[in-house]
Amino acid sequence: MSNVLRRKRMDRAVKGKGHPIMFGLPEAEMADFPEGGGYPIGFLQRAYTIMGVTDPSKVLHVCSGSVLVGICVDIRPEKRPTVVADGRHLPFLEASFDWVLSDPPYSLDHADNLYGTGSVYPSPHTLAQECLRVLRPWGILGFMHHMVPKISGGKFLKVYGISQGPGYNIRAWSVIQKRL
Repeated sequence: MSNVLRRKRMDRAVKGKGHPIMFGLPEAEMADFPEGGGYPIGFLQRAYTIMGVTDPSKVLHVCSGSVLVGICVDIRPEKRPTVVADGRHLPFLEASFDWVLSDPPYSLDHADNLYGTGSVYPSPHTLAQECLRVLRPWGILGFMHHMVPKISGGKFLKVYGISQGPGYNIRAWSVIQKRL
């Protein structure tokens, strides 16, 4: 890509309404993010492709109360998840799902101030491990956080950097495959 084209893209991203996001998706506007958090428009479709999801209704979403497809687990009943539960102790048997997506609060302050869930804030490592527990062997976990989680029993396939735009912290979307 030429420097001129690169400069024009940067100028448009910084000055315009949009901002660059991961996977080469088109620029998004802040209106593309549901109230109270959530994934940008287009993220889930791209994530499903990367994870090999064949049926979005069978994806387990952990700490993702704003997601309206699949099986959603959230500790906040007012979000009307499929299952109200603590993501650190999922009420499912081992090896129940082929795909899990998780987007927990990124810090204790975040959990407390934005969601009122600071008393049950899950460490990213504990939560990722619990998500791996409910995955079938060779199942795929997509885990969004400010840090790449420490895990056992899984293999990192790829880690993507995600930004909501200039002035925002970058997040890691880790794609992890469960091993036997």
